Amino acid sequence: MSLSINTNLAALTAHRNMVATDNDMSTSLTRLSTGLRINSAADDASGLTIADSLAAQADGLGQGIQNANDGVSIVQTADGALEESVSIVNTIKTKAIQAASDTQTTETRSAIQEDIDKLLEELDSIATTTSYNGMQLLNGTYTNKVIQTGASANETASISIGNSESDSIGHISTATLELDVDDGDEVQLTITSSITGEDVELESITIEANNEEENGLGALADEINSVSSVTGVSAVAVVETTTESAIQQGTTGSDFSINGVTIGAVNVEDNDSDASLVTAINDATTETGVSAAINDDGTITLTSEDGRVISVTGDLGDVFGEGVTADDLSTIGYITLTQDGSSQFNITASATSSLDTNLTTNATYETADDMTLAKGSTIQSGSTLAAGSVVGADIEVITAAVDDTLYDYELASGSTLKTGSELAQGTTIGGTITVDSADATLNTDMTIEAGSTLESGSILAAGTVLTATFTAGGETYEAGDTLTAKVTLTSDLTLTEDMTLSASSALESGTVLTAGTELGADITLAATLTTTEDMTLEAGSSILTGSTLAAGTTLGDDTVVASTTGGDITTTEETEISAGSTLLTGLIIAEDSEVNGTITIAQTDLSTGDSVTLEEGSTLAAGTTIAAGTTITTDISAGSITSATSDIEAGTTITTDIVLSSAVTLTDSMTLTGTGNRIAAGSEVNISSGDSGDVVLSDQESLTLSDISVMTQEDAEIAIEIAEAALADLDSIRASLGSTENQLTSTISNLSVTKTNVTASESTIRDVDFAEETSNYARLALLAQTSSYALSQANASTSNITSLLQ
Repeated sequence: MSLSINTNLAALTAHRNMVATDNDMSTSLTRLSTGLRINSAADDASGLTIADSLAAQADGLGQGIQNANDGVSIVQTADGALEESVSIVNTIKTKAIQAASDTQTTETRSAIQEDIDKLLEELDSIATTTSYNGMQLLNGTYTNKVIQTGASANETASISIGNSESDSIGHISTATLELDVDDGDEVQLTITSSITGEDVELESITIEANNEEENGLGALADEINSVSSVTGVSAVAVVETTTESAIQQGTTGSDFSINGVTIGAVNVEDNDSDASLVTAINDATTETGVSAAINDDGTITLTSEDGRVISVTGDLGDVFGEGVTADDLSTIGYITLTQDGSSQFNITASATSSLDTNLTTNATYETADDMTLAKGSTIQSGSTLAAGSVVGADIEVITAAVDDTLYDYELASGSTLKTGSELAQGTTIGGTITVDSADATLNTDMTIEAGSTLESGSILAAGTVLTATFTAGGETYEAGDTLTAKVTLTSDLTLTEDMTLSASSALESGTVLTAGTELGADITLAATLTTTEDMTLEAGSSILTGSTLAAGTTLGDDTVVASTTGGDITTTEETEISAGSTLLTGLIIAEDSEVNGTITIAQTDLSTGDSVTLEEGSTLAAGTTIAAGTTITTDISAGSITSATSDIEAGTTITTDIVLSSAVTLTDSMTLTGTGNRIAAGSEVNISSGDSGDVVLSDQESLTLSDISVMTQEDAEIAIEIAEAALADLDSIRASLGSTENQLTSTISNLSVTKTNVTASESTIRDVDFAEETSNYARLALLAQTSSYALSQANASTSNITSLLQ
């Protein structure tokens, strides 16, 4: 390399290396002073990105931990308040149990109720005042709240706290279940579970008055309670009857009996003051299951101890009240139902058999039980429908029903009552009638509808308030006047507004009364009445032969009927036939009918797809064909089957048709199915195609803790169940809070570990290794010294050139 003065390559090289060393020393000093390996993006671009991401994650996790801790604080605040709420409800339950004992009086129950009311106030106060950061926690508004627990979006936990106010906890539903018949029936209930929504079918229970516990509503209540854990429904049977009036002095008949056990003749004082009647009944309680108690008002209550039917028979005299019969004191009872939650009860009676084909009778059939004939059935002319029947087609009365009906008739719109029929006092007319009687004197006040015409000669009694202006006897009477003396009309008076006639008014023959008028005296029709709306015909009315009763009419007494054309009746809608009706030979029972009792039928061939279930006790006459595919439920000997070589055992499904050569009585129900079944004429069959033991649910009510009452023993029992439901609700809320707290605690623990690991990862990338960096700095410091020396030497080397000039 040549020697030159202008360019000192050695000095330049030394300088360049010295500057680089100085820069490195500056970076190393920065790292040593900050403790960070990355102090700018230039230090490590990708490392900075990763480190910043990890730092942001660590910061987010730290805040998430704080949020979760806040959530735990909220949960603990709510749970602490709920603990006191549980204590309050437990106290309420204890007081309800106290009130449920009949050792309490009305006054002491009032005191207990006052205590409960105050406790409810405090319970509601806790629910409305418990708060966190100004947010109400227990009034139902703190629901679906989100706690951000993660470092990224949507990494959350949720908190929902139920409403603990008294009107939002302790939900139960109550109802009354009754049979729709007075003399019992077979009952098989299906309950839709309020817990799972599944249908639960109960065992069949036969309710009847046979003095047996297993045939009473108590047994049905026990059956309901046996599946309470599945359905959520509990039951209590109430079988008791109380007289309407006080016990009167007198003597019961020698045949006076309860549940078939003779009580006999008992000499009784007014109000049973010497307890002779109560004692006589209670002496037989062991046998009858029925106890008696005299009430403060002198009435008597009969109570079934075990839920069996109360059946009173015999002559009661007037001891239990004038006109009171044994039937009035007999009762099946009812069941009170309780169900957790606020949903409605879903309880139905299950069908036990079916009728899918028409049957024709060949013998007169007198109903022992109520039955329902489906649309299309034919009732022979001259059949008698018992009181309580609901007709399913227009019928003509072909003999006078009765001179005086025993019960009300519910006449459907379109019914026609012949001239001369008598409408009893109290009847509200459903059309326009003309009065036939010239001396229809009112026994009570009567409101006459606008549009009615009072015939000349009618007498308006004192006290009548006029709604129309008229002249009589030369004097004018203004609308709005109140008569101070009776007035006899000298001309017809047509009402433009409703008017009330006072008792002792007399309606002249020919008076026209419009629909809606309620009769104040018995009225005889002067012209045929056609009802334009449904109408209740009061007991004591008389319906003449030839009157037409429209479909839907409910009979108040036995009625002999024919169709409106004088022949047989074909039902146009479902017909309800009451027990005691007589249906003549030739009755056609349409499919889907509900028949209770044994009927003798004409030959019936079942077509394809038809089936009929014959109940136990049915007798199939010789000549009956049972088609292949039918499962036999009664042993049939070979001698009862045409061309048979062996017996058929119950449970066998036959593969070929068989023909009976002699009558066979079923010991169990059997369904005839398939094609080719023929029920021979003369067979006696027992069919019950509809629901067995239909039930009626009434008085359904939803209650909460705020509705709690302990003023009666029955109310206190319900109060206990409400309190138990309230405790379950509060415990459910607390359990949910406990689960939430455990979740948040686990979240905090997990976030803490994650934050530690993320921070450590960031430190690995961002923080300086001091051991390595101090070693590096020492190296750079030495290089700085040597580079300075090298530069000095390089600069000095040019002085050697001057020696060349000497």
